[in-house]
Amino acid sequence: MDRTELQQAIKDTLLAIEAIKREIAATTDPARMQELTRRKKELQYLQLWHLEQLELKGAGGDDIDQ
Repeated sequence: MDRTELQQAIKDTLLAIEAIKREIAATTDPARMQELTRRKKELQYLQLWHLEQLELKGAGGDDIDQ
């Protein structure tokens, strides 16, 4: 992924996290809430990975594997 793709992935992931947060706030089903919380955590880890890749690219690591 190049810098532009990483930046877009970060934005998309943030939007997905925000949508899940809204859905968690609106649900009353404990099983659904647990599923959404798990998905939110997965997306947060993905966002951290994207941020790390972007930081490495900024440090000159343009040939990082996906």
